[in-house]
Amino acid sequence: MDMKQAAAAARQARLTRVLGSAWVPAQTPVPIASDSNDVWRIGAVVLRICWRGDRDRFAREAAVTAALPPGIPYPEIVDAGRNDELAWQVTRAVDGVPLAAAWPGMPAAHRRGAVHQIGQALAVLHAHPFPAEVTAVLAAPRPAGDTSAEALIGADLNPLPVQRALLLAQWVRAVPGVDPALIDDAEARLRGMADLDPLGTPVPAGKSAIASGTGIGCVHGDAHPANVLWRDGRVVALLDFEWVRLGPADLELVPYLADHPGAGRQAEARARSMLGWLAESHPAAFAPPCLLTRLWLYQIAYSLRQVLIHCPGRPAGELAADQFVRRLRRIVASPGHLQRLLRAVAERQASS
Repeated sequence: MDMKQAAAAARQARLTRVLGSAWVPAQTPVPIASDSNDVWRIGAVVLRICWRGDRDRFAREAAVTAALPPGIPYPEIVDAGRNDELAWQVTRAVDGVPLAAAWPGMPAAHRRGAVHQIGQALAVLHAHPFPAEVTAVLAAPRPAGDTSAEALIGADLNPLPVQRALLLAQWVRAVPGVDPALIDDAEARLRGMADLDPLGTPVPAGKSAIASGTGIGCVHGDAHPANVLWRDGRVVALLDFEWVRLGPADLELVPYLADHPGAGRQAEARARSMLGWLAESHPAAFAPPCLLTRLWLYQIAYSLRQVLIHCPGRPAGELAADQFVRRLRRIVASPGHLQRLLRAVAERQASS
């Protein structure tokens, strides 16, 4: 049995285990592509199975989405469960297509409108005063006492605060084919920017972004077009709150920077457009002081995590693994790509 067959068999075994406990229709499960979980469409519902990393992600998602304010569309949760190895969540299926799939065929005006709707929803989320019990769930330290590579990867999509990113860097240092000098440079960058890390100071329990005055609120963390359902010219669902956390509004910009630098002119042009439209609809995400340096910090931490996810076990020199190491090297070396993107946003704002 090769690796693909083994992975498919393991995925089927997890589904079989969960079907014995979860409430789902008696219909054939159809797999849906996902980076973090097993996802299945089963009739009128979607089943997600978390089998690696922090299994409490779905509990945080359920707590936050149960208290969402109007203006943030999210599918109804109809069942959820957890055992020692697996967590699962069942939601009503929403009629729509991923915005990322619709994007190539959309005129510029519709693209701008779609990003405006994402930005507006995120602005509402960041400013919302969630109940104290929800904020307490988000504020709980993680990973709790576990500094393994899996725990650090699975705790958050972006492995900040800086001390957590430095722990992750030690695991990246051990990856075959990774230059130790590159990790030395990455660690030096992280330490040099630690004073600007907005995630380094805990938020008092029960405080929201407005109430605490810290600029820290509830952030989605992964609100990019693949996690948005689109139908008839509007966003009908913002999906996958599993990476929700307390953080600053500008942390939401990371998914729009993740494929830079080195992804090509077309990708960079798309990022410039999206960031410009986000700035129009959610200006607070671009308001923090030292924004360029903060985004550089976020991207170095994120890129370390990407190397650790994609490179272990890959032969040194393999293209699929090497691209993540090369990206980390370029990002650590200079924030020049961020300067270009933010300059384009400023120019767009000045001309509007």
